[in-house]
Amino acid sequence: MKLTLITPTPPDICAFGLRSLSAYIKTKGHMVRNIFLPTTFERWEKQKRLVLSYNLNILEDVIELARDSDLIGISLMTNYFDAAVQITEAIKSRFDLPVVWGGAHPTVRPDECLHHADMVCIGEGEEALSELLKNLSEGKPCHGLQNIWAKKNGGITRNGVRPLIQDLDSLPFYDFDLDEHYVIDPRKDKVVELTPDLFRLILPREKYFNDTLHISFRTYTSRGCPHKCSYCINSFLRKIYQGQRFLRKRSVNNVIAEVEQVTDRFPFIETLVFFDDTFLARTTAEIAEFSEIYKERIGLPFHIQVSPTTISREKLEYLVDAGLVFVEMGIQTGSENTKNQYSRTTSNERVIQAATLIHEYRPQMLPPRYHVILDNPWEKAEDITETLDTIMRLPRPFSLARSSLVLYPGTMLYEAAKRENLIMDEGEEIYRKNFCLPSSTYLNFLIYLSGQSIFPPFLLKIVSKKKYVDVLNRESYQRIFALLQSSFEALLILIKGAKSLLRGDLKRIHTYLKREFDRVL
Repeated sequence: MKLTLITPTPPDICAFGLRSLSAYIKTKGHMVRNIFLPTTFERWEKQKRLVLSYNLNILEDVIELARDSDLIGISLMTNYFDAAVQITEAIKSRFDLPVVWGGAHPTVRPDECLHHADMVCIGEGEEALSELLKNLSEGKPCHGLQNIWAKKNGGITRNGVRPLIQDLDSLPFYDFDLDEHYVIDPRKDKVVELTPDLFRLILPREKYFNDTLHISFRTYTSRGCPHKCSYCINSFLRKIYQGQRFLRKRSVNNVIAEVEQVTDRFPFIETLVFFDDTFLARTTAEIAEFSEIYKERIGLPFHIQVSPTTISREKLEYLVDAGLVFVEMGIQTGSENTKNQYSRTTSNERVIQAATLIHEYRPQMLPPRYHVILDNPWEKAEDITETLDTIMRLPRPFSLARSSLVLYPGTMLYEAAKRENLIMDEGEEIYRKNFCLPSSTYLNFLIYLSGQSIFPPFLLKIVSKKKYVDVLNRESYQRIFALLQSSFEALLILIKGAKSLLRGDLKRIHTYLKREFDRVL
């Protein structure tokens, strides 16, 4: 059987779910073709809505690649729903091929997805997709398979889920062998074979010392998360897999073996990113084992994501010695009310302690990046000010990643918002919302400034006083603060460009200008 897997992806084309499926299905003797469609097709309108649509030549390339398939699989998250619909309709306009959707959004909203797909895979898909292909090859019915919902006689067959895969070492490594891998080439606006040279071009670049950039490879060492945040799909997945061990970890030797395989195949990789929700969910003993083996057999600098409750001095000591150079940590909010709403009850003092501990490892590590969530419809000005106060207590330097809260279907916050009639148009407010662009309110602008090391904290303390917030934190002023933020960002770009010029780093300037030119086109 020949399976074609397609996914609209972020620009880094990690697509771990698809790559895991591909690797697993290949071990069952089937042919797999992977098509990665990174979001070079995004266009932002004045309302900051996300409009996803592929050019006709891209769709023609996808249709041609799907021609000889026995099954089409499309993996998607909620923000890529429109893209998945467009791809499915394009393929079905030419061929009578069965299409199965899987991933986060189909798991949460299978009925909606079956308006477009023939089948939906819920939850983990390796075993389900393998069994589906087996039945198709043998001409057997596909309506009674666990994890698979399917159309039948005008209705829908709804099946339960099989248990979570507990032994992650039993799975093959993510499929990065590039065999039958295709991707949009941003230079040609066509879907082409993914060669090592093109793979090198589109791999993400991560910041390194002296403001240089390193070619980066990302991987996951676990599945699941130790936390139960109300804005995250993990809160939904925990319900459908209730009673099972949700956080599962690959063994250290398994992770190291994968990294060795990838770095041998692609020697241009300079930095590793362990993309787990919180890498430090591992015990201190596991961190010690990982650090010792990684330092001996890999030795490349690496990045991790952490949470304040999992960090400790002992863990950091091991990891920094092994090559840890960058940490991202989720703070999300400094408001006690919002913490309770998010099911993140870590005290601000614990957050500051964790940040202070990270700061102690300067200059061995780069300045960390902290994450906060803005545009919460339940928050008042006082809540946002509490977050700003917490940020201003963090040791400098650091950078700040600001997200606009999206009330994704299936999450506890979505259910609360529906009960309170806070969602009027799901298409615009959820499916097509740009979570990377918070609104341009006065307080959001101050939080933006708080993440800029060149802006004095004492000024922030002055301008964040209630008398200023009461006057300036109004919708009528948002255009002004949007303009101020754009101006500040332009200034930062000029400063970075000047630094690169003084260092003689013309390559970085060329890369930035080319990326911006491609984006505008």
